[in-house]
Amino acid sequence: MRLQETGNHIINRGLAMIDAATISDIEEIKQLKSRYFYHLDRKEWDDWRESVFCRDASMHVPEAQLDLFGIDNILACLRTLLAGVVTVHHGHMPLIQILSPTTASGIWAMEDVLIWPKGHRPDGVEGRVHGYGHYHETYSREPAGWRIKTLRLSRLLGPAPLLAPVS
Repeated sequence: MRLQETGNHIINRGLAMIDAATISDIEEIKQLKSRYFYHLDRKEWDDWRESVFCRDASMHVPEAQLDLFGIDNILACLRTLLAGVVTVHHGHMPLIQILSPTTASGIWAMEDVLIWPKGHRPDGVEGRVHGYGHYHETYSREPAGWRIKTLRLSRLLGPAPLLAPVS
């Protein structure tokens, strides 16, 4: 990182080299992640399918022992897992890298609260769970815009283990 002092301002010359297209791509990915959280907490699964994920997306949540491949499998699992569950998700401080005109990666600090109703899960999990961690993602630019290609959630603090329900 090259810093240069110019009067009352310090300029990061490395950031000064980012072009407008890259800044636009980064902002589009931030909007994508906003749609992810908004539609997740509102359980708007069709909007997740249409405006958030690639068709061949994958989702990995190790503490829930979830390894899901394809948007249909992701939605089938989460519709069941989160039915009747109140969720609140926040994403913060993204580290986004545009790798090519059609690929990018990102890491997002996250915090979530999930409230399971009593008797909802066969494994006995109930009540309020509050977690912290990071989303590690890759993105693909499709004709309709940027979409999540891979998602891995790593928790720093939260339930251990938080298993997906046994069917």
